[in-house]
Amino acid sequence: MKLSIDELDLSPAILEMVKEAAAEEGKQQAIIFIDEYKKKLEQPVAMNYTQAAKYLSTSYNTLKKLINSGLIKVILVDGYERISKEEADRFLRDNAK
Repeated sequence: MKLSIDELDLSPAILEMVKEAAAEEGKQQAIIFIDEYKKKLEQPVAMNYTQAAKYLSTSYNTLKKLINSGLIKVILVDGYERISKEEADRFLRDNAK
């Protein structure tokens, strides 16, 4: 099998190198995705504002605005405001594009 790009013919050896490079890149991207997913699973059930902002990939100030506008609900744990992982996930689901 020959791969042609416009007028450029790639030899089987070069084609094999391209396939290997693409496979390696795909493997690296999968590893990154899995690592990030594991980190999300390790989040506590009730997060403080800093943890929740990181989990939601937003800034602390933006998180405060979302809370103040009622878009994210807080819970009280031992007198401290926390955001449940479930609430953060709901917000992400409801605001997915």
